[in-house]
Amino acid sequence: MDEYFQSWVFSPDRKSESYWQSWLDENPDRRSDVEEARSTLLRLNFSTYTLPAEDVSNLWNQIRQTGGETLNSSTPDEQKRLVWYSIAAAILLGAVSTFFWIPPDKPIEYRTAFGETKTIILPDSSTVILNSNSLLRLQPKWKSLSTREVWLDGEAFFSVIHKKTNQPFKVMTDENIAIEVLGTTFNVYHRNQTKIVLNTGRIQLSLPTVKADEKILMKPGELVEYNEKKYIKRMVDPKMYTSWTQHNLVLDRTSLREMLHIVKDNYGIDVSVKESLLDQTISGSMPMTDSESLLKQIAKAFQLKLVKEDDRIYMKE
Repeated sequence: MDEYFQSWVFSPDRKSESYWQSWLDENPDRRSDVEEARSTLLRLNFSTYTLPAEDVSNLWNQIRQTGGETLNSSTPDEQKRLVWYSIAAAILLGAVSTFFWIPPDKPIEYRTAFGETKTIILPDSSTVILNSNSLLRLQPKWKSLSTREVWLDGEAFFSVIHKKTNQPFKVMTDENIAIEVLGTTFNVYHRNQTKIVLNTGRIQLSLPTVKADEKILMKPGELVEYNEKKYIKRMVDPKMYTSWTQHNLVLDRTSLREMLHIVKDNYGIDVSVKESLLDQTISGSMPMTDSESLLKQIAKAFQLKLVKEDDRIYMKE
């Protein structure tokens, strides 16, 4: 019933995430109570309706007019209509300030805007860090389903809790890519292409171009990249692909082209650059605090000038 707790469950932000995470760290024995309360709130979907005072008064007048002489002086058809008006008025009055139950048949959705990240604790205590401009969706009563299945559009880092019942955890995308998990940490990028990087544990992939009875097994440190109905698997440094969760970019011969894709994905900003400059690369790290700061750092790293002209952003020599 706590309003701040409800706000955290339905519209979490950085401040509420920090507060409740700290509270859980200080009260680990209450984690199951918190998750049960979260699950209860997510299963419930209430709305309220309050009838204006003027309408209430008018309805009471309608009811009074249907009694005694008014009803007796009416024709049979008019009497029927007045009786129905009375019933309708009584129903409406009974609805004043009353909660109506709405069947919880809509998926639960978590969204982030450009430049925003969000930490989500799922009903099973698994954690998802949702990157900018992303959507995570799950079904009501998710925890009790045979498979803990979520849908992702964008980018997210998952830390999945292993269940004693071996209940699978599955991440789905709109390209029918399925990432099946028992308990692990991994990053999924799904925008113009799909990249899965495994940090710890074990996962297996189902891809549209692979036979249904065949799975792609991944081990820690591996990247699977799927694009245009083809995939490649190779070893990488997972920190390069998950550093965004710490509001940082780790770069290893990263091209300007890739950097501008990151700006577009995370902040929705298009930057115009000469084609001949896009393949230049840099290594190192950069903090991701806001779009303006990141653009200035990129321009400086590539020894370019950042110019704004007619609502357009350019990087020029």
